[in-house]
This record gives sequence, C-alpha cells and structure tokens, in this order.
Amino acid sequence: MKTLKLALSILTVLVGCSTASAQIGSLPKKDASLREGVDAKFKVGDVWEYTTRKGEEKSTLVILKIDESSELGLIIHIAVEKIKLANCNGGPSPSTVPHMPFALKVLNESVTKKIESNHALPDFREGYDEWKEAYSKKKAGIYTIGGSGAVAVAEKTYQSALGCG
Repeated sequence: MKTLKLALSILTVLVGCSTASAQIGSLPKKDASLREGVDAKFKVGDVWEYTTRKGEEKSTLVILKIDESSELGLIIHIAVEKIKLANCNGGPSPSTVPHMPFALKVLNESVTKKIESNHALPDFREGYDEWKEAYSKKKAGIYTIGGSGAVAVAEKTYQSALGCG
C-alpha cells in the first residue's frame, strides 16, 4: 500500500489548506511545540463510533495519541477503520487511514458512542512522525472538519495520488 502512504503523506501537508467550499484544517502560525495532552473524554485505546459516510456505518475510529499545542489546543490523533476508499483504477481499496490529527472540538462533534477501551493500537508511528516533522515546520496542521468529511478528503487525496481526477 505504498500509494496509500504517499497519498496520506500528501494529505498531512494539505490539511492546513482550504478548499473553495470550506476550511478543512488549521496550521500552527507561531508556536509549533507539542507536549503530551490529556482529555477527560478521550483516552488512548478508546474505540468510537462516529457520524460516517453513507455505506460505512460500521466504521470506527481509534484514539492513538493526544498532544497539546499552546496555539491549537488539544490534538486528538486517530486511526479510522472499516472504511472503503474508492480506488479509481479498480485495484484494492484501502480500509483504514492509519493517522489523522483532529481538533478536539470537531472530534467531539463527530463521535456518537464509545464502544471499547484499551484497544490494541494499529501501527501509526510512521504517519505520526511524518506529521509531527511537518507540523514542527508549520507545514501540517489538524483537521477542523468532522470525521466523515476528513475521510472524504483522504479518499480524494488517495485518488489524486493514483492519478485520477
């Protein structure tokens, strides 16, 4: 799934950009430092149901890590599971996005029900480390749109990396 990793690396950098229709993310402008964060609701290893795209109602998200930024607040890192990113070339469709950083507020608005605690974490380190490096240079940010919208952005980025539309 090298293409998926490439696409999601591109996505990491684009998350701070806006589209004609809506702002999808925020970049740090002054202070890109991070420290371990803690939240009363979200804990590492929690699995949540969220408002999904049509046809992905069984999709869940896993809390991977929590960072705190003095500028952007709490950053909740998640993996999204049980999705189907459309492969415009007819090949295999990825069923996960291994790392996505979200603003606490939008994640709070996206989740519907916690279904598990202490879930084994998927391998997210590579994606997180790429994001953190770009974040430290103020070239990557956090999602400020809900989970289903972020998955749609991931799908468009994936298709673009495949050379489609």
